[in-house]
Amino acid sequence: MALLIAIGGAVLLVLILVFFVLSRIKVAGPNEAFIVTGRKGRTTQTADGGRSTDTSGQKVVLGASVFVLPVVQKLQSLDLSSRRIDVGIRGAVSKQGIRADLHGVAIVKVGGTEDAIRAAAQRFLHQQDEIDNFTREVLAGALRSIVGRLTVEEVIRDRAAFASAVAEEAEHSMT
Repeated sequence: MALLIAIGGAVLLVLILVFFVLSRIKVAGPNEAFIVTGRKGRTTQTADGGRSTDTSGQKVVLGASVFVLPVVQKLQSLDLSSRRIDVGIRGAVSKQGIRADLHGVAIVKVGGTEDAIRAAAQRFLHQQDEIDNFTREVLAGALRSIVGRLTVEEVIRDRAAFASAVAEEAEHSMT
């Protein structure tokens, strides 16, 4: 009888251990990135044959699974979905001094590279709902800047060049 209790206890312990391990494995969806913090930096080989050490303590996981050590590591999720952002400005002054009200729509998303995801996580991880407001402000500033350099006719005549100029102006700040 004692042998059965010991075997039952061992089986129960193994099951608890298996469930614990399985509960610590997390799988990132196609539209999210996991940022695992609290890990030791790794030494990697660079393209030119040198060695580089990642001291950020962050691991970015895209569309894969990761085992998160309890207490030592923390897992956080960053949404990579595209966002539709309406940008409207009132009273933008053109090169000719004419005031214009402008409305535009931008589709933005966090870049799909590890560096872009790390940058977005450092700035917006705990305030992901603020990404829209930040992007709207940057695009509105770029829109005002470009309108100030163009005449009203240039804005109306070549919309593709206008949109390209706004995107180029905002790209540095967005990155």
